[in-house]
Amino acid sequence: MHENILKNIDIVALEKEYGVLKKSNGNYRCRKCLMTDGYTAEEKKCRWCGQDLFEMDRV
Repeated sequence: MHENILKNIDIVALEKEYGVLKKSNGNYRCRKCLMTDGYTAEEKKCRWCGQDLFEMDRV
């Protein structure tokens, strides 16, 4: 139980200090490579192959 509390505190500290964690805007499936991954609102291309992502590709 105490381990989980410490992990949560560490994650919050990293996010505030370094901006490590991104806020996910949702999961999208790429039309070309069919990989599904979480993307932020600023990301418009697939991380794996570079194909453009569209709102209709949201899973």
